[in-house]
Amino acid sequence: MALPDLILELENAAGPDRRLDTAIALLVGYRRKVEHITEAHGKEPVRQVLWVVPGGGDTAKVPYYTSSLDTAYELTQLVAPLNEGGCSWVGGTGHAKINDGPHCHAATPAMALCVAALKEKMSKEGSGLS
Repeated sequence: MALPDLILELENAAGPDRRLDTAIALLVGYRRKVEHITEAHGKEPVRQVLWVVPGGGDTAKVPYYTSSLDTAYELTQLVAPLNEGGCSWVGGTGHAKINDGPHCHAATPAMALCVAALKEKMSKEGSGLS
């Protein structure tokens, strides 16, 4: 999913979504690895999807970016280390801002922080969305 499309989906999502977590993970460098594991007793091989962590060969579950403030914060540190900003919950909506970037809104503070991080990533890449 293209970065502008992912941002738009995050801004309009009703709440945390594992599909969006996966799209974020792919954008920041996670890779899918599919293995077929043969079980004992002559059963058919079982398809298993593993996620390879960026910068290494370790595997892990896709982080819960859209539902965990801690994990959303880790995303901001990946995109904009040593950043300044914050997030809040006002009037039933999440709000966030990183550095001099735009004020971002989403269904939860974690999701708003993801939007702010992705907009920061896009501005660093020169795509110009604000």
